[in-house]
Amino acid sequence: MAPAQAVTTSTPKAASASVMGEMVFYDDFWTQSECVAVGKQGQSARMWKIYSCQPSLWDWDLYVGY
Repeated sequence: MAPAQAVTTSTPKAASASVMGEMVFYDDFWTQSECVAVGKQGQSARMWKIYSCQPSLWDWDLYVGY
């Protein structure tokens, strides 16, 4: 009986979500204008590179990308 041979398979690497990385939840706000203001402030302070305000059921969610 011959010893078992290792089977090698190649799997493609997962593609990155985006060039700058994934957007992550930062905080939620009651109004869109408040969300945008905080997003712009963080971007100006170089806390994050990009931001997005998305409506949710009751408020606005701020997502940021580093």
